Amino acid sequence: MQNPVSEQGTRSILLGRESLTMSSELKREVRLPLPSLARHVHITGTTGSGKSTTAKVICAGLLENHVPTVVLDRTGEYAEAFAGVEKGAVILRPGENLSIALFGLDEGDPEGQIEGRLSLMDHFYHVSYNQELSPLQGRVLRNVLTDHYRGSKKVITITEMILNLEYLMQKNDDKGGWPEAIEAAISRLWPLTVSKVGATFNRSYSTFKVAQLFEPNLTIIDLSVLPDDNARNLLSQVVLKQVYEEARRRGKPTGDAISLVFLIDEAHHVCPNKRDYISIPERCAIELRKYGFSLITCATRPILVSPNIIANSNTLISHMLNNSDDIETSAGFFMGGTSIADSLRRLSVGEAMIQINSPKPLTPIRCKVGAIGVAH
Repeated sequence: MQNPVSEQGTRSILLGRESLTMSSELKREVRLPLPSLARHVHITGTTGSGKSTTAKVICAGLLENHVPTVVLDRTGEYAEAFAGVEKGAVILRPGENLSIALFGLDEGDPEGQIEGRLSLMDHFYHVSYNQELSPLQGRVLRNVLTDHYRGSKKVITITEMILNLEYLMQKNDDKGGWPEAIEAAISRLWPLTVSKVGATFNRSYSTFKVAQLFEPNLTIIDLSVLPDDNARNLLSQVVLKQVYEEARRRGKPTGDAISLVFLIDEAHHVCPNKRDYISIPERCAIELRKYGFSLITCATRPILVSPNIIANSNTLISHMLNNSDDIETSAGFFMGGTSIADSLRRLSVGEAMIQINSPKPLTPIRCKVGAIGVAH
């Protein structure tokens, strides 16, 4: 059986050791070469199977190797695991030390930036409400933003957006469809003005600077402090969109260097398996690889994640699965296909089938994942 050992001189992360099928004897080390991250990683497994532990091992290895890494932490477990790390671990908590003016614009090209905000809201609608931003809702939001920024550089808050939308509704109450479209837009915006969510988005200024994510730290964005999935989805998409733009602005790194590793926990929330929809993470995975961007996605059920995400992942790590559809989906991306399926059901906690296609496709290996902090 082939063993994914890095070429001499290539940095790698020790994931664990190969385990025998019929005994607990430990065999050869299984390492993840850092250059292989450039073609993305997908990690799956049922709750409690060891998926998060594997992701934390990778994060710890990236931290030790000073690779800029960002984690979208929906449950708070990454923030808890790395809270005691004195050097290199940065924890951002929405509404506390992370706030974003949702409709704030930078210098230059206001029209292009307004279209970018509308595109962001369309993605938010898709993943949170399973519908697109309707043309009329897009029109009314565009009108409010254009009218505001035509005569002012002052950032408009969400509360001010709602007030302007209510005024626009009064002016157009006799136009067919307008009151309904405006009311629908307001109903989506209002929850973004209250409690911790409001402290994060309903601002006239931003404390978040995307450039800080490209520093050689492990930056954990603790989404668990937000009260619902909609708010977590929106913040995830805002950050990813800014990362997409910043990575393109910075250009290609030297050689095969990785400029940023971006880990998304519970990835089905922001890159769902949805027909005729390309999510922001998918665009990042497909378009940013040449800019040194690496995407790591984690999900309990692979069938819920966009197949584009999994198909574009060079490294596949599957812990135990017990749903036949999930097993079939995951096994279909491994060499051996159906012959792997039975193994996925029989894995013990902490074990995973790992396929690292670097520098060429390798036979899947059954691995017992090690403890946090083992990297070379």
